[in-house]
Amino acid sequence: AAWWPIFINITLLNQTHCAKFEQSPSLFEEENEIVTIKCSHNDSSLLVMLWYQQKSGSTTMSLIGFGYATGNPTIEEGFKERFELKRNGTEKGDLIISKLVSSDSAVYYCASQCENYEPAYFGGGTKLTELKVKLLNHSSEEECTEKRVTLVCLAEDFYPDHIDLAWYIDDKEESTGVAKDDSAKLNTDSNTYSISSRLSIPFKKWNQGNTYKCKVTFHYPKEKSNDGKWTTESSTRWESLTAPKRKSLHFFTFHRW
Repeated sequence: AAWWPIFINITLLNQTHCAKFEQSPSLFEEENEIVTIKCSHNDSSLLVMLWYQQKSGSTTMSLIGFGYATGNPTIEEGFKERFELKRNGTEKGDLIISKLVSSDSAVYYCASQCENYEPAYFGGGTKLTELKVKLLNHSSEEECTEKRVTLVCLAEDFYPDHIDLAWYIDDKEESTGVAKDDSAKLNTDSNTYSISSRLSIPFKKWNQGNTYKCKVTFHYPKEKSNDGKWTTESSTRWESLTAPKRKSLHFFTFHRW
């Protein structure tokens, strides 16, 4: 009879090893928005669901909270103000973060276990990224030459590298004078990408008071459909600046009588 509890424990471990977790690989949101990170698995014996946060460059994870299929979840100190956990039965749960701030950018892991003293099994994690887009004005040296000015649109810290950049002048898409990086550059420290696009404009056109806009569209897998394929979602950011409208100079010739 002494081997019976050991046999049960081994059986449970084998069952949970086969559990299949589903988490969206990545999500993009802006500051002050609300994001919902979903998690599901296919093992009804995993009664406890836990959520962890891992910051970029860190090898440790912080426990956000945990909960059973029924009852109120437990949220750890430091996360109580803006983090919420929800369970949709035994096999599904959500992590909801409100009023996003830049420091929320991290990988969020869903994990489950049979009881709180047993091993936990993890999903692949969801990388939450703040959309970072900058529109850089031309240099003062270009202003002095009065030939052309160059605007730079820079998108940073995104993952995966599925992204589109487009330029608009007064709400009309512009393709003349546009140059873009051949591919996004990988930052191996943060495992995120960056890319830039440049718009070169004749100086005379620049001085007409037009509004220049950079449109950045991020594409990322959100959740799996019933056929096992990921559905794709897009998030768009706009950055703009308005060029100065300079008055024409009129020269007069005075004749001395």
